[in-house]
Amino acid sequence: MTLDEFIADNDSKPQNQRLSNVEIAERYGTSETSVRRHRRKLNHTTATDTFFKDLPNEVITSRGASIRTEDGSWQKVSWNPLKLAIMEAQTYDDLERAISSYSEEVFREPTSERIEIFGGADEQVGKALESGGGSAETVTRVMSSAHAFALRVQKTKPSTIVMTDLGDGIENMWNVPQHQLSTNDLSLMDQVRTFRRLQIEVLKILAPLAPNVIYVSVPSNHGQVRTGPKAAVGGVDNDFGIEVSFQLEDVCSNAESPALKNIQFVRPEKFMETAVLEVGGVKLAFNHGHRTSGGINGHDKWWANQDHGRMPGWDADILVVAHYHTFKVEQSGDGRWIICVSASEPSSDYFALAQGKRSKRGVTCFAIEGGAWTDLEIL
Repeated sequence: MTLDEFIADNDSKPQNQRLSNVEIAERYGTSETSVRRHRRKLNHTTATDTFFKDLPNEVITSRGASIRTEDGSWQKVSWNPLKLAIMEAQTYDDLERAISSYSEEVFREPTSERIEIFGGADEQVGKALESGGGSAETVTRVMSSAHAFALRVQKTKPSTIVMTDLGDGIENMWNVPQHQLSTNDLSLMDQVRTFRRLQIEVLKILAPLAPNVIYVSVPSNHGQVRTGPKAAVGGVDNDFGIEVSFQLEDVCSNAESPALKNIQFVRPEKFMETAVLEVGGVKLAFNHGHRTSGGINGHDKWWANQDHGRMPGWDADILVVAHYHTFKVEQSGDGRWIICVSASEPSSDYFALAQGKRSKRGVTCFAIEGGAWTDLEIL
């Protein structure tokens, strides 16, 4: 009997006859953490339709007659593809497989209180038919940036590493009417899966390199759950990037690797879009940046209004934003800074053709030291 079969049989018994996770682990020669992971996976299993084996019952909206069965009758089903995509995106078996043999220790020898920031943003996994390629090239670019950043922090030996998802991790299907459906190279569920796996692979690279590792995630326009072009569903936290961060936190908290278990996860408070983090005596505010008016030059006024409204991040020293796929640093007020990070997506040829310019792709990285930002570069 496999471990999964034994757990399922054990859970079907009365409470007083069930073995504990520790007892099951001893019987199968594995860890208690592994048993809990297997149980979590089993609990995520959804019953499927009798005839339409690939469709969970939850996504079926009506029935009729269309598929002929052995007795000569026909079966038909109507189903909601968006709901199916969301359900499939909310499993994380791929993450569990990715960390199953990963057991790195935490690097605990910082030479200073330096904070290193890996400013990931705008990967837009799924975006294709661009001069910069498609999803495969995006994954390669991000992994290359991660390895370059690892070489950097192996030299600087910081006390803390901050990895960000500043939004638009996936391209989605409903941002540009009638456009993305023909230019994407991945379905919605595959976009989410690929982005989720990409993030855990980057975390596996960075997690052992500092005693403190923090993952910051914020909602965004491409990350929104939508039912049509720009038709958002629910609140701002109904967001694929935010959901991925919860999944990453779940799998890391159950990981056997001390490095992964050590990661802290930061998100905006409920109903808000700005995440706030104070490290090294500096307060940072992270926001995707899509709410500003006036384009990339509108962040200064938007932040000033946040200050008067005492919105999250109003009193930060540095505002870190994305969205415009262009690197920019500007001073805002006395000693306050706005850092707009670069994008890792393939390219935005429509913008380049219309404006006659393009921006460097990659991950914007910088450090916090002595109460100020320093050593800023695009990797």
